[in-house]
Amino acid sequence: MSSDTMPPSQDGLEAAIEEIGGRKKWIWIIFCVISMPGVFNIWHLTAYVFLGQALPHWCAVPELQATNWTSEQIRTISSPGGISGDSCEIVNWNYTILAALSYEEALNYISNVNYPGQYECDSWSYEGNGIVSEWDLVCSRTPLKSTVQMTVSLGKFLGALVFGFVADKWGRKRSFAISCILYIIAGPVAAFAPHYLVFCFARLALGMAGSGTFNCGFTLLTEFITKKHRTLLGILYNMPYPLGMMLLPLIALYIENWRMLQLALSVPTVILIFHIWFLPESPRWLISQDRREEAWKIVKRFSKKSEMMRLLTLGAQSNPVEKSDAPEKSPVPAAANTNTTNSTTDKSTEHVLWYKRTITALKKLFAIFANSELRKRLLICYFAWCVTAMTYYSLALNADNFTADRYLYVAVAGGVEAVSYILPIPMMRWTGRRTTSVLLYIISGAALLSILAIPEDMTDTIMSVAMIGRLCIGAVYSVIILQTSELFPTVNRNTAVGTSSTMSHLGSLSAPYIVDLLGAQAWYIPSTICGAAVLIAGLLVLMLPETKDKEICDTVEEIMERSSRDKVSLRNCWPF
Repeated sequence: MSSDTMPPSQDGLEAAIEEIGGRKKWIWIIFCVISMPGVFNIWHLTAYVFLGQALPHWCAVPELQATNWTSEQIRTISSPGGISGDSCEIVNWNYTILAALSYEEALNYISNVNYPGQYECDSWSYEGNGIVSEWDLVCSRTPLKSTVQMTVSLGKFLGALVFGFVADKWGRKRSFAISCILYIIAGPVAAFAPHYLVFCFARLALGMAGSGTFNCGFTLLTEFITKKHRTLLGILYNMPYPLGMMLLPLIALYIENWRMLQLALSVPTVILIFHIWFLPESPRWLISQDRREEAWKIVKRFSKKSEMMRLLTLGAQSNPVEKSDAPEKSPVPAAANTNTTNSTTDKSTEHVLWYKRTITALKKLFAIFANSELRKRLLICYFAWCVTAMTYYSLALNADNFTADRYLYVAVAGGVEAVSYILPIPMMRWTGRRTTSVLLYIISGAALLSILAIPEDMTDTIMSVAMIGRLCIGAVYSVIILQTSELFPTVNRNTAVGTSSTMSHLGSLSAPYIVDLLGAQAWYIPSTICGAAVLIAGLLVLMLPETKDKEICDTVEEIMERSSRDKVSLRNCWPF
């Protein structure tokens, strides 16, 4: 191995990665490239507000549609309550007779005969276009419309599992690249989907792609940059989301056809081909896989010549030790044979190792539930995560129930989203995790419940109050994640956070059904349910201990010891 290709020692590689990750130009290039898919993610997640918007609809009457009657005249005759009445049922007139008459004659005819009753129709006419009119997703078929949004949330859940495994097994770049390719393919498939099920599967794939690019991208970012930049860039990493939300209404405003809108949101993903070509594999992951030569090639690619000379010097100082040890090892043929044997062994034991990891994870989960203190904490976290996600997505999709201008609603929500990422930072510095999350929950719940006292026609006021609730529930997201990670010992922390994240997906899966089905009964029901649930979450979080400025516990015993001390301190402070 020549001196220019010989990798330096482990310390040399780590130093090289740290040095590259500290260069501002490199940091911002990597940040912009990795975070850009967030715009596409929020587009496909929020596009449901425009793709699945409620459309005025009424039962189709082919006999009358073949005449010169207007849609208002047809609805007046056929709908039980007239134009403003129930659009899911149709009056059982003999429409063959009515079609032979003029509109005035038909009105005179039905006024002189007995009312024939009504029945639920199975085909409708619409004003406007969207997935609702494309596949008749109204009345008893409304849950199918909610399922369109549910598939995206389900895809995000599945994507976190699948691409997380791929990233750890075959590399961060490969997982990120597969997610990008899925984005590029699934978007146009959704735009030209000939059937409802094809559209749902395409939306599922978009959700998986969004989860893959977000999670793998964040992992790449943290492994590329130095520690001192991770906090700031970790917050800014979410900023493409509000940016995308503010751009989406502008696109939807000028593209009314739902298929063209879906296509317009999908075509820009072609730029992700550049990401696949430009982004390198994580050198830290390569080192963890004992692929130092590949990691060194990446370091050389992005290092300056002066840095390379210093690193090569460091490598020359450390590698003689490795060379002096080489003769004591087995010869090259034997090593090659050993590698082959190890490869075969790895393949044969892969399922056994997976089984052992699964059993270990289940044991850790059972260990949490076996301890009363940890069980209480975990159940509260489960409820808080689920309610937070349910409320967040319900407010994101609830434009039709809050205001007549969904374009303004989504744009304002994007601006509020940006503020919500920054709001918890000063709050957690002044107070603790528990106080911050409780305040945010209570303010959000109170705002959402106060909507009940606002007259329905004051849409601007309703939207403003709803945005206060959205601001607080968006801000509490980052707090509850940090708080959960600090509430559990090191041996159970990953299990607690992972299962809590699963509960949050249950909340996001339920959101479209709450908005569409319950919102159809009364416009204020979704916000009322969310407000009440958020208030309960805030009260439950009060039962959790404060974790600010406290050392993270490593074992269950340390957790129990600290909990006992806190209870004694609380009793000593009690005046009675």
